[in-house]
Amino acid sequence: MTPKENLLRAIRYDTPDYVPRGNEPVMGGVQYAGNFRLECWTDAWGTTWETTRSDMVPFPKGYPLEDLRRLDAYRPPDPHALFDADESLPARVAAIPDREAKLIFGQQTYFLFERAWALTGMETFMAAFHERPEELQELLRIITDYNLAIFERYLDLGVDGVGFSEDLGTQRALSISPRFFREFLKPEYARAFAPVKAAGKLVNFHSCGCVQEVVEDLIDVGVDILNPIQARANDLPLVKQKVRGRLALQGGIDTQHVLMRGTPEDVETEVKRVLGILAPGGGYIIGPDQGMPFPPENIEALWRAAEKWGTYPLELT
Repeated sequence: MTPKENLLRAIRYDTPDYVPRGNEPVMGGVQYAGNFRLECWTDAWGTTWETTRSDMVPFPKGYPLEDLRRLDAYRPPDPHALFDADESLPARVAAIPDREAKLIFGQQTYFLFERAWALTGMETFMAAFHERPEELQELLRIITDYNLAIFERYLDLGVDGVGFSEDLGTQRALSISPRFFREFLKPEYARAFAPVKAAGKLVNFHSCGCVQEVVEDLIDVGVDILNPIQARANDLPLVKQKVRGRLALQGGIDTQHVLMRGTPEDVETEVKRVLGILAPGGGYIIGPDQGMPFPPENIEALWRAAEKWGTYPLELT
């Protein structure tokens, strides 16, 4: 069984040989040039981004829709123009080596929740759920229309799925209530993912923070993989119980307290602990629950322990 076949079996809860590891060269991504930059810039939506460190992602600092009463006058970017401007993208996709051994995801940064508050600012966005719900729903519709067009272009390129950033949670809870999630976001997710699912492709949903209250809603709208499953923000046994057989989980290894601050021995203990929770029956891809400049000895210990202990049937003693 190849690593790709093993990964697909894990995603489908279909008797993988071992727990797929995040360092295997199986999952890759492509993106169009106007999607994201690691620099200070103003994107096609009109949001101004600033970065203070070369190893950190930029953060939105200038918002074109701080007043949602201006929504009627706002003009979103043309997704086809952005895609067509990156003339090298089709060739880059075609040139991916060993394509039969990989799963390639078309990437979209700042998807719906994140894109909306990057346009309005967080304060305006949060207030709009209560004060301007109709304008907020219209904004979310506009963003979803854009994402639908982007996904269709990715599908035309022959990707195996789509992936995107959409941080919904804080360390303790969702950023919005589950009720607002279901009323405002869930219908737009369903609309955005429908053509991807109809094409038989995968949806890889990235959200940091606590998302355990809505994992079943994500299953409803067609999500196949949820990452990175922050270990201290979510109840891992509860999440596994809710999604088993229906949604694959990626990540789960504690970055903050173990990978960044612990010893290699601590890392192995954490690997065994998380494997015992998330790996039974399949549906788990092991990896850190955040991307950080890890101590080399600890990230090496993670992959070494994952290979040692992550073989089915699991024997963790």
